[in-house]
Amino acid sequence: MNYLGKPFDAVVADQVEFLTRHLLNNRPVRSGLKGFSMSKFPLHLVPSRRALTTGRFIVAATHLFTPRLAARVFQLTASGTPAIPYARMFAIRNAALGLGLLRMDGLTRPQQQQFLAVNIVMDSVDAAAFLAAGLRGDVSRKSTMLSAAVALSAVVAGTTALIEHKQAAAQETEPTATAPSDSDWK
Repeated sequence: MNYLGKPFDAVVADQVEFLTRHLLNNRPVRSGLKGFSMSKFPLHLVPSRRALTTGRFIVAATHLFTPRLAARVFQLTASGTPAIPYARMFAIRNAALGLGLLRMDGLTRPQQQQFLAVNIVMDSVDAAAFLAAGLRGDVSRKSTMLSAAVALSAVVAGTTALIEHKQAAAQETEPTATAPSDSDWK
């Protein structure tokens, strides 16, 4: 599938690279370099991160490939509105964030935490935007509740992943007890 004359996966990869570079203040992602603390805990095993990543790809696929169905599920008017192009933009963003979540193990601990925090902020802003649209009467009450619920579930998954991530980091840095050696008794 092509998007703006480029293969879709190339567009998504470009978006992930852009987001990653932006998060890292225009520095390339470094992995395994001296002086960088790399994650020892395989973060892909964190259930909330897996749920967040899966949710990102489900939203991306449904909004990119079946935007009218997604609009119908969320009870949004698609005909004569910019809902379809916005749904596709939303899909690309979620795909880029999902790919970033998949590739997060190559980042340092602080970079991983920043990326999870960016996910939480984006989903919080989405929830606020959906609620504001409902308060203005731009969308139905049911549409507001469904959209806000999806965004808030992503906030919960992202926040839980960040907490689990910090707990895993704390466990890595805790000293482990060792048995005294013969030289300790002298």
